[in-house]
Amino acid sequence: MKRYLYLAVLIGLALILVSCWFTEPIYLLPESWLCSVNADGTGFRKIKKVDLNFGTTGFWDIYMTKDNRIIFYGEKLWISDTDTIRVEQITPDNLTLTHLPSRLSQSPDGSKLYFAADKNIYQLSYPDYQLTQLTHQTTRWLRNPIVSDLGNYITYSSDGFGYPTKETEYMYWLNLINGQSDIIPSPDTLSFNPYYSEIEDYVYYERAGLFRSRLDGSDRTTVDNYGGSGEPYTMFSISNDQRYIVHKSNPTYNNYFVRIFDKVCFSGVNLPVKNSPPYELLGRLCKEANIVFYVSPGYPEKLHSYRLDTGEDTILNPNQVNIANTYIIAPTWDGSKVYFYADIEVK
Repeated sequence: MKRYLYLAVLIGLALILVSCWFTEPIYLLPESWLCSVNADGTGFRKIKKVDLNFGTTGFWDIYMTKDNRIIFYGEKLWISDTDTIRVEQITPDNLTLTHLPSRLSQSPDGSKLYFAADKNIYQLSYPDYQLTQLTHQTTRWLRNPIVSDLGNYITYSSDGFGYPTKETEYMYWLNLINGQSDIIPSPDTLSFNPYYSEIEDYVYYERAGLFRSRLDGSDRTTVDNYGGSGEPYTMFSISNDQRYIVHKSNPTYNNYFVRIFDKVCFSGVNLPVKNSPPYELLGRLCKEANIVFYVSPGYPEKLHSYRLDTGEDTILNPNQVNIANTYIIAPTWDGSKVYFYADIEVK
């Protein structure tokens, strides 16, 4: 009798081993979610599991309004609250927004949105969505509008092809009060990301380094020799108190940093950041707080908040998930929270 019992046990064990041998392990595949987390790493929330294919090409970036609504930037602009993600298109069907880069610039009070579309620069009032065409270019593609610190000017550049010559990137300024505009002279015809500080009366811009000059090109000086960009992108910004410049540093091939330059101390800090081509690094400065949110490369990816005034760097990754691939980040104006679109894996 014992012999049969032992035989049954052996057969059972053999069946278990065979089933384990031929059964593939179960892996949880990453899923695309729109998420949010507080600046101290608490309050992680999966908002919506989505494949956000608005229009024909989906969306390329997201931005937060001052009253904490979320704007999706694609071929059109869509807006939604942050709870239900029920989107509303706020730009007309006959307007196609510029992709490279996907820059949406907002006035200091949040009442005006600036963007490039169909070769020109546009202004959209918020929240009544009244559209105004600010430029009337027919040859060169204008792009990358950046509103000034006091909101009375925007600066922007052209795409590098067309009048007056090919393979150039010219910078321009536009006075939003009287409509006057002109080119910003530069000794290098490949200059990018102009930002005008009305308080200082200087325009900051990049090429092989960081520079500043007057709007007429005079009084040109080097601000920071480290880094600089040879392309337009959406991360370039200056803090609300005008002390810090946040821009791209790419000292060696495929080695990217968020460069934070302190204009008071005349020194800089480099934060390793994930590159999300084309024309984008996953780093974003808050509109009204001296906090940079950024994603460092590796697996799992790490989402950080970095406080410019103290140098405090906090990893925000929730314990219950891995961030496999981050596509977009967008902090609130006050820096209390960051929204991000990513492939995440539940542990």
